[in-house]
Amino acid sequence: MRILGFGLAYLCIYTTPIQVGFIVWQLFIIFTTDYTFLSMSTKEFLVDNLKFLHDWIYSWFWNDFLDFFYQFPAVVMSTLKTVINYYLGFWLLGKFKI
Repeated sequence: MRILGFGLAYLCIYTTPIQVGFIVWQLFIIFTTDYTFLSMSTKEFLVDNLKFLHDWIYSWFWNDFLDFFYQFPAVVMSTLKTVINYYLGFWLLGKFKI
């Protein structure tokens, strides 16, 4: 259980730069197009830029659940996910370290 906890903690910490890259990408799109911070939803971002990922996720998960979460602004949700993921990783690392 301890090894699994360490693995999950390091996964959360090491994926933070990738998530920051997605935030920068979203901000670039917002600043160079007609989107605003609140108008570009996560679904619009995925459909416009990562159509294969959008189709794959919708083939695996419950569509109503995804529609609910993907209606929120992409930058806000990505930032919240990055912060929570980062702190969760360090919390787990401290929890499993004896």
